[in-house]
Amino acid sequence: MPPCIRRATLLSTVAAAACTMLVTSANAVQAQIGRRGGYRVPAGPDYWVGLSYGYQNGTTIHDGATDQEWQFGYTSQIRATLEKTLQPGVSLGVSASFSSAPLTFTTPTPTPSSDSCGLQCSATGDITQYMAFVHGGTGTIGFHGIYDLEGGVTQFSNFRAKADDSRIGDTSAKSDFSFGLGGGVGYNVSRDAELYVTEMFDFVMHAQGNNTSSSAPRLSTFRAGARIGF
Repeated sequence: MPPCIRRATLLSTVAAAACTMLVTSANAVQAQIGRRGGYRVPAGPDYWVGLSYGYQNGTTIHDGATDQEWQFGYTSQIRATLEKTLQPGVSLGVSASFSSAPLTFTTPTPTPSSDSCGLQCSATGDITQYMAFVHGGTGTIGFHGIYDLEGGVTQFSNFRAKADDSRIGDTSAKSDFSFGLGGGVGYNVSRDAELYVTEMFDFVMHAQGNNTSSSAPRLSTFRAGARIGF
């Protein structure tokens, strides 16, 4: 066989062997990346319970039924949750939250239930929320983004004058449909334990009467908490 043909045959053999080695190496690397990439958490717990503590901004409510104005100041909030996992990283839950906020209570005419307050006074009022929500974004170990969508009821109740702790205004709770959304950052300590920091923005659909407003009252809450799976 002439030398030139022998060299061509040798080069073809080497090239084929090199291609085979390259393809084999690429497949091995892809398999390794597939096993390690993202390090997804295995299917997590079926249920979660959680507790958070947060800072709630104030808001002003114009009550259409009484023409009163409730100017709430900022306060702290505590919130408890129970969730059912729908799929890895997504859950459906219910929550109950409570805060007691400073309040400037204003009424157009004194009533027997607000004698100690007059037309305006410093007071306190309870804000309670009962919500159903969708929670998502908890699919990886370590830091990750999370989101929440919620809807339910916000209640305003137990208005008391600071001067003598007497009840003022309507003694029954006012319940309003509310909805909101928010997000933040979570950290999965393990497959069944998560720490998180979020901020929520809720719109409160309170009947405004003749006090026409360009936007619905809003409650924004910055909270930090933990969830435990079981």
